[in-house]
Amino acid sequence: MNLDWARTPPTRKQFLLGGGHLAAIWAITFVQPLLDVLGKNPDFFIARSNTPGDILILAIGFTFGPPLALLAIEWLAKLIGSKIYYAVHFLFFWGISTFLFIQVLSNFFEKPTILLVLMAFIIGGLLTYWVFTVTFVKNLMDILIIAPVVILLLFIFASKSTEAIFPKEESVDIGARVNSTTPVVMVIFDELGTSTLMTKDESLDGQRFPNFKELSKEAAWYKNQSTTSYFTPTAVPGILTGNRPDPEQLATAADQPDNIFSLLSGSYKFHVEEPITQICAATLCPETETLNQKGRLKSLYEDLKYVEGRLVLPPRIAATLPDVGTNFGDFGEGGDKEKKGSIEDQFVKGRGGAETPAFYTSFIKQIPTGDSNFTMLHLKQPHQPWKYDLDGVEYNSSPIEQLSDATNLWYTDENGVASAQQRQIVQTGYADNLLGQVMDRLKQAGTWDKTMVVVMADHGVDFQGGDIPQRMAGTESMGEVANPPLFIKYPGQKKGKVEAIHSMTLDVVPTIAEELNIDGMYETDGVPLQSDSVPVREVTVKDVKNNEFTLPIEDVIKQRTAAIAERDRRFGTGPFYTLGPVPALIGKPAPPIVSGSATEATLDRPEMWEDYVPGKGLIPIFVNGTLDGPDPGTTIAVGVNGKIQGTTKSFDFEDQQRFGTLVDPKSLVPGRNEITVYSVGPGNKLSPLGSN
Repeated sequence: MNLDWARTPPTRKQFLLGGGHLAAIWAITFVQPLLDVLGKNPDFFIARSNTPGDILILAIGFTFGPPLALLAIEWLAKLIGSKIYYAVHFLFFWGISTFLFIQVLSNFFEKPTILLVLMAFIIGGLLTYWVFTVTFVKNLMDILIIAPVVILLLFIFASKSTEAIFPKEESVDIGARVNSTTPVVMVIFDELGTSTLMTKDESLDGQRFPNFKELSKEAAWYKNQSTTSYFTPTAVPGILTGNRPDPEQLATAADQPDNIFSLLSGSYKFHVEEPITQICAATLCPETETLNQKGRLKSLYEDLKYVEGRLVLPPRIAATLPDVGTNFGDFGEGGDKEKKGSIEDQFVKGRGGAETPAFYTSFIKQIPTGDSNFTMLHLKQPHQPWKYDLDGVEYNSSPIEQLSDATNLWYTDENGVASAQQRQIVQTGYADNLLGQVMDRLKQAGTWDKTMVVVMADHGVDFQGGDIPQRMAGTESMGEVANPPLFIKYPGQKKGKVEAIHSMTLDVVPTIAEELNIDGMYETDGVPLQSDSVPVREVTVKDVKNNEFTLPIEDVIKQRTAAIAERDRRFGTGPFYTLGPVPALIGKPAPPIVSGSATEATLDRPEMWEDYVPGKGLIPIFVNGTLDGPDPGTTIAVGVNGKIQGTTKSFDFEDQQRFGTLVDPKSLVPGRNEITVYSVGPGNKLSPLGSN
């Protein structure tokens, strides 16, 4: 091997060409995958309120910043000596090439990880050596120097994010006349299906959800409601405009200027929290708490490093990074979650933001009570991650807090799905709590009677498991996902009514316009629900890839009925903290377990129960752990301080037997709490498995 060339200092041209090679391999390895994902998901930037300047700084900085930094290091190495320079350049190119071939090889196999990395390391080393020694490969790299510019220009000028970089000018056309001063309050829940709220007799579950039940006593309940999309950035615009959104349109006022906000802008004041879309023009709904550019860029960096990691790291390592599929931000707050499918399918197909229970309560307390006010609150509840108890207190995270991806299949068995569904039902209890706060605010202010109150959700979530995705459009899941709730309390309404007509999310804006007697209403795909001739329509839903699925409403109702029956089979019909396969055990004595005498169950983070301080940190009510011995599907009971407080079934997850169930917060005491785990046999016999 002749390395005499390494003793000759590089010429200026050679030095710059070497820097160009680094920029090219960097762009191909790291920049292109990230900008490709971001280019296909402009909603990511819209939901985060990123400006065109933010996007350009991100794209240009990430494309050229790291290569320039590497080039600066190489310049310093060149000052020391040519051998040092060549060694540094060789190592830089080799390291980046290794990550490139990790991505390539991951298309063929995922494990063992050590073999994948070793092969990528060897191939990356060979490529690096050939760039130094083989004229053809060097010439090829010379040609690829243009790659960073091409990748950047394609992102800026030829991706779906182009319109976010060069947005249309917002204009509010006040062409309508509102002949009413009736205040309107609209509450949009997220990822809530009607089936969650219902009992097997097709009525509302007043035991678990008393505020939804109370609302129905004075409102019209459109139980056969349907959405148009399983993706919030298209489902919510459908609600706010009354029109089926074009998948090529952004969720902005510039792209969709005909909406409820422009309709009311001539005479109504707004109190709005809509964290996902920008359907309300900035002149009408200015952001009250926005980060400065430095803060926005820092936030982008903090989140996109996890997206980049999922793109370029070996699959088994990438799977341990936080979820990037169910939120538009704060990715680092998640736990370890294995994700299946491509990153394009996983990325930001849910919705996100940083609203907290305290924020919701504060917003609700500030709902204006005068005439000509429009309040809209998009509550990101009970959307996953499911982490709140009935009062909005956040409980402990765990390795099994995310058992599915918002657009892909569940990656656990039926019993794991049931564990997740239990937490979703409890978090829906918190959503009910928030609805009660809204109702109390209006009633205490004395404006409940005259206010038009719209309570709904954008879409639901499917808990069938198996081959049926959790939240992808498909005819098998419409009973849970395509049927979100809709309640409308009309001004002056005193008596509730159950409406059997097929209503749609597209009907909400026309219904409000009809109630407010608006002249100059723009044309909508929806219709006023007060009409005596609401047309017969099929349920038509689009997924994130614009595939369309259609089903008669009768079939959707049948699926909903089946979903309710399956939920009751899994959990019974009792209160929240009895949910489980054996609710009759809740409150029964939990036999004592001598420490160390049973070792088949190991709690995750047992220290949480050793010194519990109420009000400090996360409340440890999600008891979960691993099992060594019991078969999958074994019925498990959990005791807290001498009484059974939860039951569940074991399930497979990441090559382990897992269990997890919520227990009543009231079962915890300050200081040490005794947690015991049992298998449940015939006659509800309890056999010890472990304790803390």
